[in-house]
Amino acid sequence: MSSIIVRQAEPKDYSAIIELQNANTPDQLTEEEKKQGFVVSSMTEETLDDINKNLGVLVAIEDGKLAGFVCLATTNPLPGHPVVKAMYESFPQQIFNDRKLPEYRVFIYGPVLVNSNWRGKGILKKLFSAVKDFTKKNYDLGAAFINNKNPH
Repeated sequence: MSSIIVRQAEPKDYSAIIELQNANTPDQLTEEEKKQGFVVSSMTEETLDDINKNLGVLVAIEDGKLAGFVCLATTNPLPGHPVVKAMYESFPQQIFNDRKLPEYRVFIYGPVLVNSNWRGKGILKKLFSAVKDFTKKNYDLGAAFINNKNPH
């Protein structure tokens, strides 16, 4: 029986991450598949490397195959993507536990994607557990950006 390993991505993982990402964009999925979630980002190996060096990209691996991934970024420096910038600018209006987000040490996460062959097998839970372990020393909470049309 194999086990899932969650670790920080290495450059050798980038092509599999991009392949999984590209297979899960809205134009590649049926309407039924979109209900399980999708990604709208279009990352290159350079983009992934920048994210990985900023805070990190965590991957779930089983038998050498990519089961899923999550990208993590700091708010200082803030990634240059316009959606991330708009989300960050909304932080003063966002409240969590009666405090505005700028009162916390916040990191940004997303996209998060689990390969369809591994869905329903606890991969997302393992990824988020690893995110908590990875960020708990330096951050109080994470903020995600999710497309309004993404029901999952």
